[in-house]
Amino acid sequence: MQISDMINKVSNVVASGFTSTEEERKRYFGNGRRALTFDLFGCLINHRMITHFVGQIGRENNINPELTERYFQLYLDRVKYAMDFMTYTDVLNQTMALLDMTFNTKVFSQASGELLLVYGDMRPHPDVVPSLQKLKNSGYELYLIANANIQMVQKQFDNLGGFFSEKNIILADEVRCYKPNPNFFKAAAEKFKLRTADHFHVSSSYFQDILPATRMRWLTAYINRSQTGVLAGYEPSVVLSTLNDLEEGLIYARRRIEEEEKAAREREAQAKAQAAQAQANEAAAAKAKAEQEARARQQKAMQQQQAQQQQMQQQMAARQGQMSPAQMQQARAMGSFMDINDDMVEFGGVANDTNQYFVPQNEKDFELAEKMKHMPPAKARALAKARERAMQAARARGN
Repeated sequence: MQISDMINKVSNVVASGFTSTEEERKRYFGNGRRALTFDLFGCLINHRMITHFVGQIGRENNINPELTERYFQLYLDRVKYAMDFMTYTDVLNQTMALLDMTFNTKVFSQASGELLLVYGDMRPHPDVVPSLQKLKNSGYELYLIANANIQMVQKQFDNLGGFFSEKNIILADEVRCYKPNPNFFKAAAEKFKLRTADHFHVSSSYFQDILPATRMRWLTAYINRSQTGVLAGYEPSVVLSTLNDLEEGLIYARRRIEEEEKAAREREAQAKAQAAQAQANEAAAAKAKAEQEARARQQKAMQQQQAQQQQMQQQMAARQGQMSPAQMQQARAMGSFMDINDDMVEFGGVANDTNQYFVPQNEKDFELAEKMKHMPPAKARALAKARERAMQAARARGN
């Protein structure tokens, strides 16, 4: 989304009557505390007078004012972020000396003292004091974090409506570093006991404030007075063109964040449900495959058993063809051919399936035949032969 679209989106929401209740404010600010940290130069104070002052020095000395302003900003940042920390006053003095070096003059260093006075003459943007008053009335705690020294900020206390004092500010000279150094933000969080649940950082400087604050996982309100863009992955929580609608913009940001978190939770739950369903489907498919393989094995075993039975029947038929009529008659009287060839009993599983080694002649024989169904083939065959010999002996005695 273009930055202009983001600004228009929020502005349209506010203009369309977006309002928030006291219950919503408490809900969106955790325990009810509402803390705001502000950048000073650019966000609250119009600091264009500084560069104009330096450019005017160049103009009065026949130096291109635009080039002078560009070099001033370049050297200011270079000295500010040098390896060794320098107080803000020393930073300004060193910057003016570098301008003299660049343009081979002495006029810039001579104007250093006057430049410090200009910092006290700067004024807030028109929307600042009314907005601070509105926020204070709504119960917000107001804090100031600035790349400045106490002398510069003290001169602005009255200009900013008296909402800031030495108790609720933190400055570069105090923490011995300059924004965007993360140590500056860590020191502010410790001093003012800031939590993400109840705090927003408000600034018009994307690189010095919004970007490092976002990396700190602070919620941020970008007062984009210069209409610049933002880096992907480091978008502010809310973007506004002025401070006028800051309070409603903060609530809008909270509501949007809550909706995004809810959508993320729903997506996560849906993903887990889909994964569980996929796992269940996989388990069901594995079970079905195992059952199919078991049926296939069972069917194959039955086919093998049938083939064995058929083969044994064929062998038995062949044996029958070799028997004499007297042997056939005797075998039929016995009701089985199993005793003709002992090897046939051990073949396949016919003996276990039938156990008909003889034709029962009485009730005792029926009981014996029933028991033989559950005996090993060798034992059943031995009993059958013993029974056959007993029957033969009985027939012999009868004759």
